[in-house]
Amino acid sequence: MRFSSILAAILLAFSTFPGHAGFQRWGADVEADPFSNGVRVTVDYTSSARSGVLIICDTSEEGLMVRAIPGFSYDSSLMLIDPKIEFAFDGYRLFSQTGETGAVGDNLAVAQVTLTPVNARVFVAAFAAARKQIAIKDGISDRPHLMTARGSTRAGRTLASCLNKQATP
Repeated sequence: MRFSSILAAILLAFSTFPGHAGFQRWGADVEADPFSNGVRVTVDYTSSARSGVLIICDTSEEGLMVRAIPGFSYDSSLMLIDPKIEFAFDGYRLFSQTGETGAVGDNLAVAQVTLTPVNARVFVAAFAAARKQIAIKDGISDRPHLMTARGSTRAGRTLASCLNKQATP
């Protein structure tokens, strides 16, 4: 009886750490996509149950897509916005590119951009080299996504591998 109480307390303590269940760390999934006949790499960072960032690379396409999900519900007025999405790594602003808005999942607002092949390579190099922080300003919310670089080196190598397998224009 006492052992189960101690075990329950330990499990509760570990469940409160931010890295638990994939929260607040970068992770990568690689899978064959039968619709594109390519390999799809999905890198994600979950800030909360409703917010985070998703990076998608497919070997059958050019560049990569970055989706920032701030966590609030989509409203049709967001359609009128062409968000300027900005990227910074370890405190240094890298570049920005104009994106688009939409909704994902349970009607959550999203700002997304498909990076050009050149910007995608610059982004992935900085992403993999980040040591402390990765920041994305999505252009639709009042504050940027400030994320730890934990897991970005491995996820960045996976993205780089995907980009290297893409056909060059």
